[in-house]
Amino acid sequence: MANNNSYDKFFSVKKVRLNDVTSSFECSVTIDSTENIAKVLAVNVSSGLPQTEALNGEANISGNALVTIVYETESGLVGNAQYCSPYSLKVTSNEITPQSHILAKVQNIDSKVTALNNNVASVEYEVTLCVYAVSVVEVPYLSETSDDVCTTMEDMTYQTLLGTCNSNWMENIEVSVKEPVRSVISTTSDVHLTSAESNDGFVTLCATLVSKITYVTDTEEPQIRTVYNKTEVKQEVECSYSTKGSLLDVMIDDNSCEVKTTVSENSEEVKLSITIPLDVRILVYGVNTVTIPADLFSTENVLTTTTQSFENTLTCEPIVFDKKIEGSLLLSDDEPRIDKLLAVNYSKAVITNEYIDSGTYNLSGVLTSNLIYFNDEESRPNSIDVEIPFVVSYQTEIDGDVMFDTHVTACDVDVMVKKGRDVYVDAVLLVHSNVCKTTQGAVISDIEKTEPLPEKDCAIEIYFGKVGEKIWDIAKKLFIRPELIYKQNPTLTEETLPEDMRLALYYQKNYK
Repeated sequence: MANNNSYDKFFSVKKVRLNDVTSSFECSVTIDSTENIAKVLAVNVSSGLPQTEALNGEANISGNALVTIVYETESGLVGNAQYCSPYSLKVTSNEITPQSHILAKVQNIDSKVTALNNNVASVEYEVTLCVYAVSVVEVPYLSETSDDVCTTMEDMTYQTLLGTCNSNWMENIEVSVKEPVRSVISTTSDVHLTSAESNDGFVTLCATLVSKITYVTDTEEPQIRTVYNKTEVKQEVECSYSTKGSLLDVMIDDNSCEVKTTVSENSEEVKLSITIPLDVRILVYGVNTVTIPADLFSTENVLTTTTQSFENTLTCEPIVFDKKIEGSLLLSDDEPRIDKLLAVNYSKAVITNEYIDSGTYNLSGVLTSNLIYFNDEESRPNSIDVEIPFVVSYQTEIDGDVMFDTHVTACDVDVMVKKGRDVYVDAVLLVHSNVCKTTQGAVISDIEKTEPLPEKDCAIEIYFGKVGEKIWDIAKKLFIRPELIYKQNPTLTEETLPEDMRLALYYQKNYK
């Protein structure tokens, strides 16, 4: 044992969810049409992963929101206009330092057209961001003590951040349709992460791309159609921090403003080609073990100890599943009746609550779908947003107080209308949730010797031990080394007393 105390340190990781950030923005969207616009049928706003910058006590978050307007002209033609609107906002928290890693994702976007003037639409949209801060905390601890200090050591396991990796790539998808296409009204895409596997130097990602295209046919009587596509993709992302068995925290999304759809035709078929840029951010964690003093005392001096408390975030296996939901609603008398459903323009799921109870993960939210339909009385297209509440559950081995980072993708949305006002919706929800829990820990970070212990005033002492009493606790109470008790009581071989017994202790200088 070293003559002087020695100190070391380890680096714990802490992830906290900050307050959600909501802010409103305005933009103007120019509609390129030779006709006057009679009505806006729908406005949808989507965004990919924002950019983040951590400062002292605050973080700047910025991104681009794709604003898509579906409109109808005075002659009854349906078209679309798009605008990529930049936004920026700020989040404040004492959890943020310049070294923090800020993770942000778009949780909800509400939008509306506030004015329409000379084919220029004024749009107001609201961005809600779910924000997390990941910090590396330095934890100093006492590693070795001087010869007169007795210690018990224990192994402590903790999670640490090894590094972060950012990447992007393009996915190309082709969809064939039977009728000629006059124009594409809207293209929506979403990505559902199914698995992420760490390997030496790279991470393998598997995901489902859910795409939906709404278009107008180039026929004698133009029709509005919708086509769905689900594609399984696999990508290896280079990541120098990754090793086999590393724990991962993955955020992935499409870059909405860069999603492109092109139409190509030949004598046999019409192809819709979608180019989807995907952005991914990966945090790589490792699990380490450090040996630390659990308890200590001095045989010569009174000790004053200082402890260092810390929080450590442990990454759990992600929760990944899909569930079918269904619901119905009745349109109010103020809404034009649905005589012919033309298209489900877009669908999005918003989470309202999630928790784990006795090994069951419960998720509730609202599915919103935009319906474009024909009304016989007006003899023209109309639209409405319908909202269907949902509650789904999934059995998991995770329990206790945990933190969620959940993304829900809606696909296979099917709408049926009866009697013009009874709307029935069923859909499949693809759920992926990064789950972690935070534990509390403490280490001995420093000791200080004060006054000397009084000398023993007897040469022999009899200690009356009780069954179950630990030898360490007896030694600490008497300020003698545990090995002295074993040496002077040869019949004692266990760490705890097997029965009530008397221990003889001889205080001679050669035993000090």
